Amino acid sequence: MTNTFVVAALMFGVAGAVLAQTSGSTFQAAAVTRTGRLQFPAAVDTVFPLFTPLGERHWAQDWNPEIVYPKDVDVAAGMVFRTQEGVEHVWTVVRYDPPAHLVAYNVVAQGVLVRQIEVRCRAAGANSTEVTVTDSYIGLSPEGNAFVGKLDEAAYAKKMAHWQQAIGAYLASAGIAKPQ
Repeated sequence: MTNTFVVAALMFGVAGAVLAQTSGSTFQAAAVTRTGRLQFPAAVDTVFPLFTPLGERHWAQDWNPEIVYPKDVDVAAGMVFRTQEGVEHVWTVVRYDPPAHLVAYNVVAQGVLVRQIEVRCRAAGANSTEVTVTDSYIGLSPEGNAFVGKLDEAAYAKKMAHWQQAIGAYLASAGIAKPQ
Protein backbone atom coordinates (compact mmCIF):
# COMPACT_ATOMS: atom_id res chain seq x y z
CA MET A 1 0.00 0.00 0.00
CA THR A 2 2.83 2.40 0.83
CA ASN A 3 4.56 1.68 -2.50
CA THR A 4 1.33 2.40 -4.37
CA PHE A 5 0.96 5.69 -2.53
CA VAL A 6 4.57 6.68 -3.28
CA VAL A 7 4.20 5.80 -6.98
CA ALA A 8 0.90 7.70 -7.19
CA ALA A 9 2.43 10.72 -5.45
CA LEU A 10 5.40 10.67 -7.85
CA MET A 11 3.12 10.39 -10.88
CA PHE A 12 0.94 13.29 -9.75
CA GLY A 13 4.02 15.31 -8.87
CA VAL A 14 5.55 14.79 -12.34
CA ALA A 15 2.21 15.48 -14.05
CA GLY A 16 1.80 18.64 -11.96
CA ALA A 17 5.31 19.81 -12.84
CA VAL A 18 4.64 19.22 -16.55
CA LEU A 19 1.31 21.05 -16.39
CA ALA A 20 2.85 23.94 -14.49
CA GLN A 21 5.66 24.17 -17.04
CA THR A 22 3.21 24.01 -19.96
CA SER A 23 0.67 26.46 -18.54
CA GLY A 24 3.41 28.99 -17.83
CA SER A 25 4.72 28.79 -21.36
CA THR A 26 4.52 31.94 -23.43
CA PHE A 27 4.76 30.04 -26.73
CA GLN A 28 1.96 30.84 -29.17
CA ALA A 29 1.65 28.48 -32.12
CA ALA A 30 1.34 30.08 -35.54
CA ALA A 31 -0.92 28.41 -38.10
CA VAL A 32 -1.69 28.84 -41.77
CA THR A 33 -3.79 27.04 -44.37
CA ARG A 34 -3.07 27.33 -48.08
CA THR A 35 -4.84 25.85 -51.10
CA GLY A 36 -3.36 25.31 -54.54
CA ARG A 37 -4.81 24.09 -57.81
CA LEU A 38 -3.08 22.11 -60.52
CA GLN A 39 -4.21 20.80 -63.90
CA PHE A 40 -2.77 17.96 -65.96
CA PRO A 41 -3.48 16.60 -69.45
CA ALA A 42 -3.99 13.03 -68.24
CA ALA A 43 -6.82 10.89 -66.93
CA VAL A 44 -7.70 11.19 -63.23
CA ASP A 45 -6.94 7.49 -62.66
CA THR A 46 -3.41 8.17 -63.92
CA VAL A 47 -2.82 11.37 -61.94
CA PHE A 48 -4.31 10.40 -58.56
CA PRO A 49 -1.75 7.66 -57.72
CA LEU A 50 1.05 10.24 -58.07
CA PHE A 51 -0.05 11.69 -54.72
CA THR A 52 0.45 8.46 -52.76
CA PRO A 53 3.59 7.74 -50.72
CA LEU A 54 5.16 5.55 -53.40
CA GLY A 55 3.61 7.35 -56.38
CA GLU A 56 5.32 10.59 -55.44
CA ARG A 57 8.68 8.93 -56.15
CA HIS A 58 7.95 9.37 -59.87
CA TRP A 59 8.10 13.15 -59.76
CA ALA A 60 9.52 14.40 -56.45
CA GLN A 61 13.29 14.54 -56.46
CA ASP A 62 14.85 12.93 -53.36
CA TRP A 63 11.44 11.65 -52.18
CA ASN A 64 12.20 8.36 -50.45
CA PRO A 65 9.53 7.35 -47.94
CA GLU A 66 10.31 4.58 -45.50
CA ILE A 67 7.10 2.61 -45.02
CA VAL A 68 6.73 1.71 -41.34
CA TYR A 69 3.29 0.09 -41.26
CA PRO A 70 1.79 -1.81 -43.00
CA LYS A 71 4.66 -2.86 -45.23
CA ASP A 72 2.64 -5.20 -47.46
CA VAL A 73 0.59 -2.55 -49.32
CA ASP A 74 1.43 0.50 -51.43
CA VAL A 75 -1.01 2.77 -49.58
CA ALA A 76 -3.90 2.41 -47.12
CA ALA A 77 -5.70 4.48 -44.54
CA GLY A 78 -3.73 4.16 -41.32
CA MET A 79 -0.40 3.70 -43.12
CA VAL A 80 2.59 5.25 -41.35
CA PHE A 81 5.80 6.23 -43.12
CA ARG A 82 8.83 8.44 -42.54
CA THR A 83 10.77 10.90 -44.65
CA GLN A 84 13.92 12.88 -43.99
CA GLU A 85 13.48 16.54 -44.89
CA GLY A 86 16.06 18.23 -42.70
CA VAL A 87 14.37 16.60 -39.72
CA GLU A 88 12.41 13.37 -39.63
CA HIS A 89 8.77 13.69 -40.70
CA VAL A 90 6.34 11.00 -39.57
CA TRP A 91 3.36 10.71 -41.92
CA THR A 92 0.01 9.01 -41.36
CA VAL A 93 -2.44 8.40 -44.18
CA VAL A 94 -5.65 9.51 -42.49
CA ARG A 95 -7.90 9.03 -45.50
CA TYR A 96 -7.47 7.08 -48.69
CA ASP A 97 -10.49 6.96 -50.98
CA PRO A 98 -9.53 5.92 -54.54
CA PRO A 99 -13.10 6.06 -55.94
CA ALA A 100 -13.32 9.69 -54.79
CA HIS A 101 -9.68 10.34 -55.81
CA LEU A 102 -8.94 11.70 -52.34
CA VAL A 103 -5.94 11.17 -50.06
CA ALA A 104 -5.19 13.00 -46.80
CA TYR A 105 -2.18 12.94 -44.50
CA ASN A 106 -1.16 14.15 -41.06
CA VAL A 107 2.55 14.87 -40.76
CA VAL A 108 4.60 15.55 -37.63
CA ALA A 109 8.09 17.02 -37.68
CA GLN A 110 8.83 16.49 -33.99
CA GLY A 111 9.34 19.75 -32.16
CA VAL A 112 8.93 21.79 -35.36
CA LEU A 113 5.47 21.57 -36.90
CA VAL A 114 2.34 19.58 -37.62
CA ARG A 115 0.96 19.52 -41.13
CA GLN A 116 -2.32 18.30 -42.60
CA ILE A 117 -2.53 17.72 -46.35
CA GLU A 118 -5.55 16.87 -48.44
CA VAL A 119 -5.30 16.11 -52.15
CA ARG A 120 -8.47 15.86 -54.26
CA CYS A 121 -8.36 14.96 -57.93
CA ARG A 122 -11.28 15.50 -60.27
CA ALA A 123 -11.76 14.48 -63.88
CA ALA A 124 -12.14 17.58 -66.03
CA GLY A 125 -12.59 15.52 -69.19
CA ALA A 126 -11.40 12.14 -70.46
CA ASN A 127 -7.76 13.27 -70.51
CA SER A 128 -7.73 16.15 -68.05
CA THR A 129 -7.44 16.23 -64.27
CA GLU A 130 -7.86 19.09 -61.85
CA VAL A 131 -6.10 18.72 -58.49
CA THR A 132 -6.82 20.69 -55.34
CA VAL A 133 -4.19 20.57 -52.60
CA THR A 134 -4.98 21.98 -49.16
CA ASP A 135 -2.14 22.28 -46.65
CA SER A 136 -2.48 23.35 -43.02
CA TYR A 137 0.61 24.00 -40.92
CA ILE A 138 0.89 24.57 -37.17
CA GLY A 139 4.18 25.57 -35.57
CA LEU A 140 5.30 23.63 -32.50
CA SER A 141 8.29 25.84 -31.73
CA PRO A 142 9.82 29.15 -32.73
CA GLU A 143 11.48 27.30 -35.64
CA GLY A 144 8.11 25.94 -36.76
CA ASN A 145 6.49 29.35 -36.38
CA ALA A 146 9.23 30.87 -38.54
CA PHE A 147 8.46 28.33 -41.29
CA VAL A 148 4.73 29.03 -41.00
CA GLY A 149 5.39 32.77 -41.14
CA LYS A 150 7.30 32.45 -44.42
CA LEU A 151 4.56 30.42 -46.11
CA ASP A 152 2.64 33.32 -47.58
CA GLU A 153 0.48 33.09 -50.73
CA ALA A 154 3.47 33.78 -53.01
CA ALA A 155 5.62 31.07 -51.39
CA TYR A 156 2.80 28.54 -51.63
CA ALA A 157 2.12 29.48 -55.26
CA LYS A 158 5.81 28.85 -55.97
CA LYS A 159 5.55 25.42 -54.32
CA MET A 160 2.47 24.58 -56.41
CA ALA A 161 4.22 25.80 -59.59
CA HIS A 162 7.08 23.41 -58.79
CA TRP A 163 4.62 20.53 -58.33
CA GLN A 164 2.89 21.47 -61.62
CA GLN A 165 6.21 21.44 -63.47
CA ALA A 166 7.57 18.27 -61.86
CA ILE A 167 4.40 16.22 -62.31
CA GLY A 168 3.87 17.57 -65.84
CA ALA A 169 7.45 16.67 -66.77
CA TYR A 170 6.99 13.15 -65.39
CA LEU A 171 3.72 12.66 -67.31
CA ALA A 172 5.31 13.94 -70.54
CA SER A 173 8.49 11.85 -70.19
CA ALA A 174 6.47 8.74 -69.46
CA GLY A 175 4.33 9.39 -72.54
CA ILE A 176 1.24 9.63 -70.33
CA ALA A 177 0.20 13.23 -70.91
CA LYS A 178 -2.49 13.56 -73.56
CA PRO A 179 -3.04 16.65 -75.70
CA GLN A 180 -6.02 18.69 -74.51
